[in-house]
Amino acid sequence: MDLEKLPLFGGMAGATLSVDKFEICDGLVIRRTYAHVMSPYILAFRRPERVGQHHPGPWKPTRDGHVGLDVEIEIALQVGVRPTGFDRLNTLWWVLALLRLSTGARLRMSVASDTTFSDIAESSTEPTLWPIETLPRQLHTMPDPPEVIGEKELLWVRQAFSPGSELMNDQAFGRAFQTFDDAIWAHSPGSALVMTWAALETLIRPGRSDITKRLASSLAALLEPAGAERERLFQQIKLLYEARGSSAHASCSPEAQQLFESFGVARRAFIACIDNREVPEVETLLEMWRLKR
Repeated sequence: MDLEKLPLFGGMAGATLSVDKFEICDGLVIRRTYAHVMSPYILAFRRPERVGQHHPGPWKPTRDGHVGLDVEIEIALQVGVRPTGFDRLNTLWWVLALLRLSTGARLRMSVASDTTFSDIAESSTEPTLWPIETLPRQLHTMPDPPEVIGEKELLWVRQAFSPGSELMNDQAFGRAFQTFDDAIWAHSPGSALVMTWAALETLIRPGRSDITKRLASSLAALLEPAGAERERLFQQIKLLYEARGSSAHASCSPEAQQLFESFGVARRAFIACIDNREVPEVETLLEMWRLKR
C-alpha cells in the first residue's frame, strides 16, 4: 500500500480539544472527532481450513484484558502532503509526540485510517484501519494529566513542528527524544525512570566521569537563569538521578513523585532545545554554570 497516494487520519485517545479544528500547516490539521476502539481478547476453538482463512466459530471473549479507547482527536494529512523529512505515517506520530511533550496528556494514537473517522460509518467503501498504540498499560507522567488540550499548546505545536523535525536529524537529539517518548510504554515505573534519564544522558552527553554533577549542572544551566531557582533545580536533579541509579542497579521502584518530576525535567529540556533550535553543547552549559551566567 502506497501511503503517499492516500489521505491519512490518526485517531488519538486520551484527551479532547478546546477548539473544533486547528491547522498545523498546509494540508495538516487537528480536529475533534469520535470513534471507540474495542480490543477484547477473543478465543476460537477450531483451526481454519486453510492458512489465511478466519477461524470458524464459535468465538468467546475473555472476561479480562479488554481495552476500550475513545478516539476524540483526529490528525488529518491530505494526499501528497509531506511537510517534514518524516514519512507520512511518522508525520502523524510527530504531531502526537509534540502534543504529548507540550501537555503531558495521556495521549495515544490508537488507530490510523485512510478515511476520516466522521465518514466511516456512512462510507460505501471499506476503510483501511491500522492499530498503532494499543498496549493496555500507559504510564502517567504527571499527577493530573490534562483532559482538554487548549489553543496555547496547539500554537506551540505549530511553532515547534518544523524546527523540531529538523532537530530530529541530529543523532543525539533524535535518539534521546524517541527514547523519552517511548518511556510511557515501559513495563514498570522503574524502567520508565531509567529510560527517561537515559534519554537525558543521550541529549546532554555529560561524559563518563562525575556524571551526576555534570548532568545536574548542565540541565540546571539550560533550564534556569543564574540564581536561587537554578541552585534548587540542581539539587533536585541530583536526587532524581540518584533515584534513577536505585532503579537501575538495585531494582528499587521509584516513588510516583520521583517519576513525575523526572518526566517534568525531561519535558522542559526537550522543549528548551526545540525553542532554541539547537542541541546544547555540554561544555557550554558547564561554563554557564561555573560563571553563573
